[in-house]
Amino acid sequence: PLFIHKIQNHDLTMMPFVPITVLLLAARSSSSLLHPSKSTFHHYVAALSSSTGRTNTILTMRSINNQATTKTSTKLLPTKRIFCYGDSLTAGTTYPSDELFPYGCHLEKELNQCMISPSVPYSSASMSELPVMVRWRGLPGWTASAMMDYVNDSSAGLQSVLDGIRNPSLSLLIILVGTNDIGSLTSSMVRSSSSDAENAEDVTTSAVDPILRLYRTCLDCKDDDGTKNIHTLAVGIPGSAWQEANPNASKLCTNMNQALQNFASSQDRVSYVDFPFPYERGDSKWSGDGLHLSEEGYEILGRGLAPCVKQILDRI
Repeated sequence: PLFIHKIQNHDLTMMPFVPITVLLLAARSSSSLLHPSKSTFHHYVAALSSSTGRTNTILTMRSINNQATTKTSTKLLPTKRIFCYGDSLTAGTTYPSDELFPYGCHLEKELNQCMISPSVPYSSASMSELPVMVRWRGLPGWTASAMMDYVNDSSAGLQSVLDGIRNPSLSLLIILVGTNDIGSLTSSMVRSSSSDAENAEDVTTSAVDPILRLYRTCLDCKDDDGTKNIHTLAVGIPGSAWQEANPNASKLCTNMNQALQNFASSQDRVSYVDFPFPYERGDSKWSGDGLHLSEEGYEILGRGLAPCVKQILDRI
């Protein structure tokens, strides 16, 4: 299908609150992108550097708990900590470039620019002067179902993120997934067939269930004082060239977003926001494959999510 033939074989696996810009991954086949094996995780080669020009201690997943509880590191931690979790749209994949342009860095900049004192320019602010820190983990080609299969994996799982971020605990988790699930579930469908229409509800349930399980994983997580306070923002699944060409895919996307919105409205600690802009062929915000964003698009995505994120942070 279009989404798998065009996808770039790289990844950004962001260790919690480590200033990382690029993780170079071993190339993987299209089948391993959809059905990753355990061995895939051990081929990751990481090049670590600061995403904001600031230096900071590089924390591994195993050491973050101990490091985050020291007096020195506690003083350097911003009061609000946000983690973005998802697929290639979180990693910042764009076609045909090999660079990654994660929206998380733009979200962090936009939030801090409107929240820090006007007398402290964002570019020169120290870590202790920033009220918000944003980090991310993007898994290109992964479906939500695969993410749940490996939810406890130390290299890629969401649970390891939630357990590893302490003192202070995570304030907000942003989840942007579903594009690959749509491609996987609709690539073999006969266009606009009556049987597909009859099974639409079952397909939607199959597609949404693992995404909701990701949210529930976050809702069940306890913070530093043993209470369940972490909030989650569900970002709507965006359009794509694949959905434009396949009515079943477009309908499934609409149904999934409605299901996510319904779930968010039933939970006190889950919010929903539509993807900030639609897919339009030839739009400079989208890359040439009609699936990923361009560098400009990722920046607009990060900035576009900032108002909603700020409203949530203000409430908590």
